[in-house]
Amino acid sequence: AYRLPRWKGQKHYVELWVEKDALAGVLEPLANEAHVTMMVNRGYSSQSAMYEASLRFRRARLPGILLYLGDHDPSGEDMVRDIQDRLDLFGADVQVRKIALTMAQVEQFEPPPNPAKMSDPRADKYVEQHGAESWEVDALPPNVLARLIRAEFRTVINKAAMDAVKQQEEQDKVLLARAGESLRGGHDE
Repeated sequence: AYRLPRWKGQKHYVELWVEKDALAGVLEPLANEAHVTMMVNRGYSSQSAMYEASLRFRRARLPGILLYLGDHDPSGEDMVRDIQDRLDLFGADVQVRKIALTMAQVEQFEPPPNPAKMSDPRADKYVEQHGAESWEVDALPPNVLARLIRAEFRTVINKAAMDAVKQQEEQDKVLLARAGESLRGGHDE
């Protein structure tokens, strides 16, 4: 149960958010590997969920970076703004970065298009900027998403500092085990 703060020695506190529940199984192992909190926001998050997220960022006492994966559609593009605005409202020092799905990725990987949902109140602005097609982030293959996420993690997480914390934690656990043995008189009871 002993654990040192993973973000000690880091310049930023990082979280990974995804719009789609369907991607949680693919992304969770990547988040765990990097000791990053992952959140599925399932569209526009509730005010209470945003408040809880702001508390995590504020408790970290580091500038935050939120890596976001969402659809390239009217709402998916607007969610980045919405998340940023609401985390700002709650006093969190966070930069929201949409790492997928971007138009450059659409052009590179050519996921299948869908018609933009014209009933979305943000559709006119989206169509004006991007045309009448939209794309879903979960159309990217899992290995592509993993590569994109790991590349972003390398730019925002100091792996050497994180490894040093984990190494210190392991050394402390050995010392704690020895101290426990010493208190028991070297006998397991």
